[in-house]
Amino acid sequence: MKNILPAFFLLLFFQLAHAQQFTLSDHMSAREIGQAMQAYPPSIDHVDARMLIAQSLDKLIHFSVKQDITDEQVAELAPIRDLYLRQVDHNLDALEQSKVAEGVRIFKFYSSSVIIQSKEGVIAVDFQQGPHLTYCGNPDKPDPVAVRTGFHWSPQQLDRLARLVDVSLITHAHADHADYELSRRLAALKKTTIVTQQLKELWKNLGESLVVPDYGTAQQFGPVSIYTMLGHQYMENDKATKDSAGNVYGHPSTDPSITDAETVVYLARIGGLVFLQAGENNDPADEWLQKGMALGFTPDIKMSVGARQGARSVNAALAGKPIFFLPVHEYEMGHGGGGNRTAVYYADNRGNLIRKGGCMPLFWGENYAINDSMLRK
Repeated sequence: MKNILPAFFLLLFFQLAHAQQFTLSDHMSAREIGQAMQAYPPSIDHVDARMLIAQSLDKLIHFSVKQDITDEQVAELAPIRDLYLRQVDHNLDALEQSKVAEGVRIFKFYSSSVIIQSKEGVIAVDFQQGPHLTYCGNPDKPDPVAVRTGFHWSPQQLDRLARLVDVSLITHAHADHADYELSRRLAALKKTTIVTQQLKELWKNLGESLVVPDYGTAQQFGPVSIYTMLGHQYMENDKATKDSAGNVYGHPSTDPSITDAETVVYLARIGGLVFLQAGENNDPADEWLQKGMALGFTPDIKMSVGARQGARSVNAALAGKPIFFLPVHEYEMGHGGGGNRTAVYYADNRGNLIRKGGCMPLFWGENYAINDSMLRK
């Protein structure tokens, strides 16, 4: 016993010493950020600390992860990638152990990748494992960005997620919103993935597991009921124009079958709560949204509301309605400068919205529970 006690206290001292081996600031290293995430999980009581985490991540992620990434950037990316993959394991452990009695628990992974769990089941929304090229048309070829950087899930991690997910919802056929490897695993398990016709044709080898929704009607798939609209992401950004008020308008491609991305705009009910996810849809959606609300699909939680005139139409239809905001599409690292920033969510009125319980930005590998009583305060 005398020999055991000193060893026990030495181990305890070592664990305590390393648990807080970071100084909370706006310029933390990737490893310090990971420690801060564990010390300050999503909570309205941790807004100031989490703002420093966001500011630190914004500084670390400052270049695009594309096929022409340099050797120096690959080396700089390594600790960020390792942080991300540690957070993936952390969140998979949490998802496997989680039990939801009321409402939902939301698990955040990469960029727009969200997993939603209710007591009835689990759905994936726009899952993607990491920065890839827009490579949906060549699903059986190794993605060169993933191979070069190692910024992707292992087969074992993907297998774990596929076993847990009942239904997958995808908005459009872009590499930051659609993951072939998860979809292939779900197909092998006879599970459904909701897609556009474009993506069904690109992934035709996955067969009947890919389902194009019946737009404008309510449908049930396992634990989720959906009401959908066919929208489009107008991809010719160089042809966007501004009106006299400064509003930017996207314009459809002259060859939509090639350039524009068909988009499923979702109202999805799970755990008694309705989620709105519009991807980067540009088509006006206010009339569709009003019809959906008349059918009982009034949004409780909004993710992306779309882009340009699509976003403006949705925001106009939702004006004055108290809706919880779940940010997505940050740190899409294939985009310029490493994608959208997160510190902006903690500034000024947005930070106050978090403190009031109306918003909760989630970093990689974090999760957060939401129920109806929280939203009705």
